[in-house]
Amino acid sequence: MPNNFPMTRNLQQEVLALVNAKQTFSDIHIEQDELIMIKTPRGWQPVGDAPVTIEALSPLLSAIDQDWEDKIIDKAIDCPYILEEWRLRCNIYRMDRGSRVAVSIRRFPLQPIALEQTGLPTYVKTMLEATKGIILVTGPTGAGKTTTIASMLDYINTTRHGHIVTIEEPIEYELRRKQSIISQKEVPTDTVSFSSGLREALRQKPDVLMVGEIRDFDTADTVLHAGESGHLVLATLHTSSAVRAITKLLGFFPQDQRAQRAATLADSLVGVIFQSLLPSEDGNSHVMASEMVFNNNQQIAPYIIDPNKLHMITEFMKRKEDNMSRNLNEVLLQLVIKKAVSARDALRIAYNRLELHDMLNNKR
Repeated sequence: MPNNFPMTRNLQQEVLALVNAKQTFSDIHIEQDELIMIKTPRGWQPVGDAPVTIEALSPLLSAIDQDWEDKIIDKAIDCPYILEEWRLRCNIYRMDRGSRVAVSIRRFPLQPIALEQTGLPTYVKTMLEATKGIILVTGPTGAGKTTTIASMLDYINTTRHGHIVTIEEPIEYELRRKQSIISQKEVPTDTVSFSSGLREALRQKPDVLMVGEIRDFDTADTVLHAGESGHLVLATLHTSSAVRAITKLLGFFPQDQRAQRAATLADSLVGVIFQSLLPSEDGNSHVMASEMVFNNNQQIAPYIIDPNKLHMITEFMKRKEDNMSRNLNEVLLQLVIKKAVSARDALRIAYNRLELHDMLNNKR
């Protein structure tokens, strides 16, 4: 007998088709009773013409987490989901007084991409030759910091015989042992917090430590201690420039401790990478713009030690004394000149828009 009941959509297959598609996008948003949306370089765009019913959404959510209905009563839930060659970071949550459900999905390839493919200059590898100290990767949400850190760790894993310990929430790239031993810890499953995970890791003979994000005094304190005591530490922050990453890190400490901590950071900082993603001029892909400051031979240490001189790091980058440190506006200007990005998009992500506006006018 023919089945007269309508077939339920297979959202797992739709998500799989999306993540395998060649179209450039970073996130998928699936909301009950609405169209599927993807975040492209030009913003959110709808997919298809049929709203997602709860009957279609429930099997996908159950595949991500069997107990999602019980867990989201109290709060949103974060969980990874492996789908063929992709690792998805999923956040399931309720809205509208609990009457509707949604899931936000960010996709990552299972393996890190090569450092050369991130959009950073190849000489960033010189940072990774350091055997101790602190490397900060900073930028806004969605700027590719996770991808950059994973690529940096994979480079170290390929070139060094060491022990790499990561503390993440959640683990987003699963690193496989190559030349190095890999220990990846997830908060709160494997360790209670970033700070406790770091303290535990220091007793596990690490050579390289990675902290998913510096969020509090305890983590910042342990990062400085680890960088000073002979470990190479990679950590991320959310800031709008390279200099502000230094300011924010020191800002976790009370005023009466700041001078001492600034001296420690000045001595142990290897460098800072600030990055942001903007749409290509045709809107079909992302282009990375990065600002970098290197602390080769303690060259920016005097500016870090004296809080009144921190702003001078920006001038140091502009002078290009080491041929590696570079200012964001210089990078954006070159991208506009090469027609890789539009002037409008460059101005949108610049933290000193007036300066970039003048630079663009002077090139016309």
